Amino acid sequence: MKRNGIVLLAFVSTLFLACDPVSESPQDLEAPVIDHADGHDEIEPENGEVFSETADHTHVRFSVEDPSGIGQVRVNVHANFDGHSHARMNNDFVRLDVNDIYSPEASNPDFRFPEGTTRINIDGPGTDIYWTGTNSRLTGPVIAGSYDVGIEATDIHGNQTGYDDGSSYLATIQIRTPYAPSINITNLHDDELEGEVGMPLNVEGSISRTGHELSAPISFLWIRLTEEHDDHEGEDDHNHRLSEEDYYDKMWGTSAWLDEGSGPDLPHDEMLDLSKILSGDNAIQIPSGEDHLDLVIRAEDVNGNTTEKTFTVHIE
Repeated sequence: MKRNGIVLLAFVSTLFLACDPVSESPQDLEAPVIDHADGHDEIEPENGEVFSETADHTHVRFSVEDPSGIGQVRVNVHANFDGHSHARMNNDFVRLDVNDIYSPEASNPDFRFPEGTTRINIDGPGTDIYWTGTNSRLTGPVIAGSYDVGIEATDIHGNQTGYDDGSSYLATIQIRTPYAPSINITNLHDDELEGEVGMPLNVEGSISRTGHELSAPISFLWIRLTEEHDDHEGEDDHNHRLSEEDYYDKMWGTSAWLDEGSGPDLPHDEMLDLSKILSGDNAIQIPSGEDHLDLVIRAEDVNGNTTEKTFTVHIE
């Protein structure tokens, strides 16, 4: 009887082991990798890229790779000059707002890739984004200003890139137009302003409306002296006032976009003389302990068109 019990126990153990499921391969928990397109050194548009008054579009060039298969890629463009105010703007002007979805089911063949694809390389004219001309995405003239461009990707398992960990791509670009306010400094030396510690910064030049038929009166001016950034034109969002990096921060007029964007009345809405604006109590005093600083000038017109430029200040 005892022998039969031992045989039965051995049989049950063998059956249990035989029914033990085979260990599955580890589940894919990694998000896709977004990188530059073949033959290019950077993802385009690049962070900090400035598009001149004559530019009409941006290239969109990147690659995405995932060993399990790519599910979807999203390219998004939206204005970042809007501080979530509720400005009532001239309806003739339009913000660039793009939400392109790349997937195996995309209706646009330029955004479509085969199901199960583990790598896509985006580098063709069909994915470029136009804001003027016959290929423009807009129904009216683009509002000049700063825009954020984001690229996100998801694999077939739902793993998605994110902005917090830097696996999604984010770039800030500037779209300039011939009708946005013109900012011009005339006393640059080797593309820099020169300053002396403890002395007022001498800034000569003007901010003015242009001769373009869509140009409008100037309504807002914001001038800051701040710590130097490597990426002058692609700095972080400037929609919030005084940071610890700022040595000077003053506004004139009223912004269409910034909730806290207001100051004393502008002396003129057609042309502003910077040497007069930055004089007396409004003069910029050069601090000690710095070799270089950034002078950031932002101007808006009554239609919300924004121009922002950054000038390096060399301190003696």
